[in-house]
Amino acid sequence: MSAQRCSGERRKLSTRLIRKGALIEETYAALQHWKLGKSIKENLRRIQETNVVGAKNAGWLHEIVVTLSSRFTDEASLEPLVVLAQGRFPLDKWRPCLLWHIGTIDELYYRFATEWLYQEHRAGVYLIRTEDVVPFVHMLTDGRIASGGTLSEYGAVRAARDLLLMASDFGLLTGSQTRQFASYHLPEESFLYLLHVMVEQEPNANRLVHSPDWRMFLMSPEDVERELFRLHQYRKLQYDVAGSLSQLTLPCRSPIEYARELVA
Repeated sequence: MSAQRCSGERRKLSTRLIRKGALIEETYAALQHWKLGKSIKENLRRIQETNVVGAKNAGWLHEIVVTLSSRFTDEASLEPLVVLAQGRFPLDKWRPCLLWHIGTIDELYYRFATEWLYQEHRAGVYLIRTEDVVPFVHMLTDGRIASGGTLSEYGAVRAARDLLLMASDFGLLTGSQTRQFASYHLPEESFLYLLHVMVEQEPNANRLVHSPDWRMFLMSPEDVERELFRLHQYRKLQYDVAGSLSQLTLPCRSPIEYARELVA
């Protein structure tokens, strides 16, 4: 089963998931105080009661908790992120790990990143404006929002703006009113983490290299394979290619094992 197919079964199309931005620092703080073994619901209730995320007021705290409850629905897949956050894994390297997990839930951002933003990047587009994204938002959401409804024109503009803000939060874009592509590079440890989580869904090395998930990080299959060969050269993993056949052997058996190794 492909990574796109497996993850896509759980994705939700909702503007709610992008409305408050990436909430990277708030999520990092929440997971630093997460109690493994407790349910997501129990953890979120405790965050609401204790405000460990440092929200400026009760209203903002409520918005953070509601957004996290929408984004995190699978306790097992969340565990490696918790281990990394509690091990004080650097935020700039943790951020791409969070982005992949958000992509497994948020269909609107996932498809924006992998279908629209990636193609603009490949085409060498220099400047991006909110109005450039609006037609894509309509194409994706018309007839699919709120039981078959359609976003108003203001709603589509707001969603386009929120999508660009999300991409900026994750370091893919710079600027405010008019945005540009940043000089983005996926950190090595983050790349290896993504390999560990993705290989669980797609063990076939060739299909993994060509997974659309990499487009969330503006990486083409050629970029992915180049990084695999580099890490193979430095003995960080084993990647063998013979004609159309390829084999990938990672340093750890699971994402949670790799996360523990990173923060050991």
